[in-house]
Amino acid sequence: MERLLILSSDTGEGHNSAAQALGETALKAGWQVSVRKPLEESAAGYRSLGGIYNLLLTYRPGWVGMFAKSIELIKANEAEFFYGRVRTYIQRFIESEKPHAIVSVHPMLNHMIPRWILEQNLQIPCYTFVTDPFPPFWKGWASRYVTRYFVLTKEAGIRLADDGVEADRIERVSMPLRSGFHTRGLKEVADLRSGLDVEGETILVNGGARGGGRLRRLVQAVLEAAPTANILVVCGHNKRVRRSLDKLKERRLRTFGFVSDIHNLIGAADLVVTKPGALSTYETLASAVPAVLTAVGGLMPQESGLFRAASDHGFGFAVRTLDELGAVVRQGVAGWKAKHEAINRFYQPGSVPDLIDRIQPHRI
Repeated sequence: MERLLILSSDTGEGHNSAAQALGETALKAGWQVSVRKPLEESAAGYRSLGGIYNLLLTYRPGWVGMFAKSIELIKANEAEFFYGRVRTYIQRFIESEKPHAIVSVHPMLNHMIPRWILEQNLQIPCYTFVTDPFPPFWKGWASRYVTRYFVLTKEAGIRLADDGVEADRIERVSMPLRSGFHTRGLKEVADLRSGLDVEGETILVNGGARGGGRLRRLVQAVLEAAPTANILVVCGHNKRVRRSLDKLKERRLRTFGFVSDIHNLIGAADLVVTKPGALSTYETLASAVPAVLTAVGGLMPQESGLFRAASDHGFGFAVRTLDELGAVVRQGVAGWKAKHEAINRFYQPGSVPDLIDRIQPHRI
């Protein structure tokens, strides 16, 4: 059985969601799958960088751009200084996994491991799935050591080409999603709401795994704009903001920590308010639920393209202020449903070749 090694990281839960989706698909296709996180496993310095990133993601997302520029300046993902210090780890890592193919879903993992494999002439193909559908995104995605790139949009392919990746190494694919994200009928929605002890108009405010951004302010704006709606809030690992929301004693408000069944919460909602992360947005679109992409509190550079695309393609609402958020929420179900046609145009599962089908294993 061929072994597929998927490289991910905890710096942004979307990468792990993509890795899980790819793993599920690969297992069904007959692969033996391993998901590893070299940034967190390799060296204390890289773990520290990841910790800083997650702190910014939670409390200061608008500062991530400066952090990204500093990483690109020191070339932490490819510089000879860093490569020399992790080569021994990479050797142990590859020898322990013995993969027939590798897929990276993170921009920091496209240089050193594929480079070592090339230097050792191991002939293991290294693929990269670019999780960001629209530029701008991190220059670290582009690497001369990657065998082939998979992108979601024409725009992402153009950006990679501008960064030096040959066109014949770039291929369009559909977004890999975890199981459970699909359009639901009225009865299924009603059953989900019954399980959550809510009924009628329901809005999900998704703070992601980190519960980041101005989550409390977003929730308060939604409560004020929708005085009769049920509000579900995913606070992720941010216990402080969850406690703060619970203290409101609002009967229409239900809070959750980190959840593994986010597909059920999305499926129960008429509207989802979320940051413009690629996976969280596509999971919402796959469920045929209108999304409000919010830049309140700051916008990370790699999310700005998808934020603009919500308006350009019409599949969602893009808001920069709490007043804009309130205006969207006050449109009600009828106004939100007007996005369904655009959602169906933009998100078409299976319209391009599935990613796993494009991976060719090396026979070791």
